[in-house]
Amino acid sequence: YKNGRVRITLKFLILLFLLFDTNIALSETQNQIVKNKIFETILEKFIPNYKLVGRATYKFFLLDIYHATLISETGHYPSDKFALILRYNRDFTKKSVVKETVEQLQKQKKYSESELIALKQLLNKTFRTIQKNDQFIAIKLLDKGIFYFKNEKVLETSDMDFLDLFFNIWLRENSQDPDFTKSLLGKDN
Repeated sequence: YKNGRVRITLKFLILLFLLFDTNIALSETQNQIVKNKIFETILEKFIPNYKLVGRATYKFFLLDIYHATLISETGHYPSDKFALILRYNRDFTKKSVVKETVEQLQKQKKYSESELIALKQLLNKTFRTIQKNDQFIAIKLLDKGIFYFKNEKVLETSDMDFLDLFFNIWLRENSQDPDFTKSLLGKDN
């Protein structure tokens, strides 16, 4: 008798969760439309007639961390003009994003102490606390890079060394997740 009550209670809780989760998903989808329109305007300003290169979802164990989309003026990478768009599936503190970015950059380059201090200052000015469904876009043009978080420009720089290292977090062959990179570059078929 007790096991039957437990099963009924569990089924009821699962049903409530599914109903609640569906309502959240609907509101998030509606919210995404607005964010996508903002980014559509930003992208068209810098890369008119852009084309999809690839898409990938970065996972840590079974958790979806973010969805990534790579676009360029040609539909191929490398390209003179391209953009990386990240839509986050989780909340992250600014501190954790800065720390992870520094670690990823240090895998590619050995920084002096003064370079590391300057890098952390730059990233602390650039990054924000992230909430689920927030979007970040990093645009690389011939002579500069421009980063947006939500609809706010958070960085514009002509430091091509930094930009190359930053984009290579996701786009280099020996990235942290080569299968993710392969999908993002549109080379998974």
